[in-house]
Amino acid sequence: MDQLDLFGELAVPDEPPTPPAPEPPQRRNVIDLPPPPTPVTLAPRRAPAAQGPDPKLKVIKPTVGHYRPRQADPDATAFKIAEAVSYAWNQAHAGADIAVPVGVVAALALWPLRGPDAYLAADWWLGLNDADLLTAFRECWARWWILRPDLIDRATPLHKWLDDEDPHPNRAAAVRAVVTAALTRGLLHLTSNGDPYFNSTTDVIGPLFTQMRSAGARDSLAEVYTPSSVAEMLARIVLDGPLEPGMKWHDPAGGTGTMYRATAQVLRERGLDPHDFGWSLNDIDELAAAGAAVNAILWDLGPHVLIACGDTLAEGDLIQRAVREARGSLERRDKLHQEAAIIAALQKVEALVFGKAA
Repeated sequence: MDQLDLFGELAVPDEPPTPPAPEPPQRRNVIDLPPPPTPVTLAPRRAPAAQGPDPKLKVIKPTVGHYRPRQADPDATAFKIAEAVSYAWNQAHAGADIAVPVGVVAALALWPLRGPDAYLAADWWLGLNDADLLTAFRECWARWWILRPDLIDRATPLHKWLDDEDPHPNRAAAVRAVVTAALTRGLLHLTSNGDPYFNSTTDVIGPLFTQMRSAGARDSLAEVYTPSSVAEMLARIVLDGPLEPGMKWHDPAGGTGTMYRATAQVLRERGLDPHDFGWSLNDIDELAAAGAAVNAILWDLGPHVLIACGDTLAEGDLIQRAVREARGSLERRDKLHQEAAIIAALQKVEALVFGKAA
């Protein structure tokens, strides 16, 4: 009988080869995104020189370290986005309701993520399925309705399509095409900066209407888009005198608010906060008024914004009506908030009661 050699060399069974580490999943969509604009260090902006000391003129704080997208021409970028969105929507044959593609772009622009890496949210958007995409849109609008019900109610034409019970059969594909077109042309580079000054370099909503509406429709509404450079030149001329917090402006045919964007930029350059001023605007076109409401949020005009919709020549001063509508929006928000708080309290009591009983 063979004897076991306890001192012999132990036979070690062959170990299976180590499987290769799985490759990280490739980011399927980020390769299609435009590269991030080059960050730059900003020099301090100073208020214009005055004759003699004036304590009301303040030196604007340096924005050193802030992320500034280096867009050679923000207006040109906005129009390229508009052209791409218009082409994508029309190629999908999803109907003539331009409120849908404009509303999609507005929701993407309103997404609250801000900062130098915000453009990477495009990869997340592009990876959503159709159901999750619509859910994200609804949540974005709902979030802003809680914060600014007065403006989001005015923007209703741009988001009411999300509740359609019988949408166009091609709508889902068209919405996805619009999302892809807007994001891959650099929408978030224009709208997702953390600094309001650099987040307000152009109007991305106005060019969409210009691009997607027919010439006849624009003529009937007397719509003419004012380029950002022209608007800023006019704003500097109009605002040449002293500016005091508490001043109010009114534009009876304001479109999507391009002049107010330029005005807010001039105020910031002079060390003033647009939140300290009053802004009222009217337009006969409900879509333009809706776009102005979205822009008021994007450009951070502040809490004192009133946007009316109607025919100024036929109806006269519409701002008082806008005041009533805004108050109604705020009251509805507060009422729903109170009801939600009561429901949450009742649920908490029930949980405590049943928890103790169990």
